[in-house]
Amino acid sequence: MSFTSYYISLLIIVLTMATLSSCQFDLIRTLLGLTHIQGTLYCTLNGNMIYGLLTPTFPNAAVEMHCGAAGTVISSVKSDATGRFSMLLDAPQLLLSFLLNNCSLVVTTPLVNCNGALPSFGALASPLQLIRNTFLGLFNVTNIIPVGFRFLPIL
Repeated sequence: MSFTSYYISLLIIVLTMATLSSCQFDLIRTLLGLTHIQGTLYCTLNGNMIYGLLTPTFPNAAVEMHCGAAGTVISSVKSDATGRFSMLLDAPQLLLSFLLNNCSLVVTTPLVNCNGALPSFGALASPLQLIRNTFLGLFNVTNIIPVGFRFLPIL
């Protein structure tokens, strides 16, 4: 084999490997992304904003993600001073269907903590909704929000 054909063969092999690894990296990046769950809690019986009114927020509330029939806590955060919360999970895209169908956000802080006229028992719960996927650097970020909180007298 001549010297030139040797280098051409080597170049073809290197380019093929580079293309293959790039495709594999894209697949890994897509599958092993991050899941970002965010929302705002309001100090109401259902934790949602009342349209047309200045609705106070629910600061320093414990927000947990419960999954499965047993309600296993996967993650927990506290809302900030403005009632906003943000939860970041390192969950593969393969689990997205499981998260959306088997998990919910639960606010365990009693409503009476933000308004004395609200119940001192129960919790707020909301199913999850996929908004969109975005790319942040090398990672695919799945953005999820609560559908709408509802009051559960007993949890």
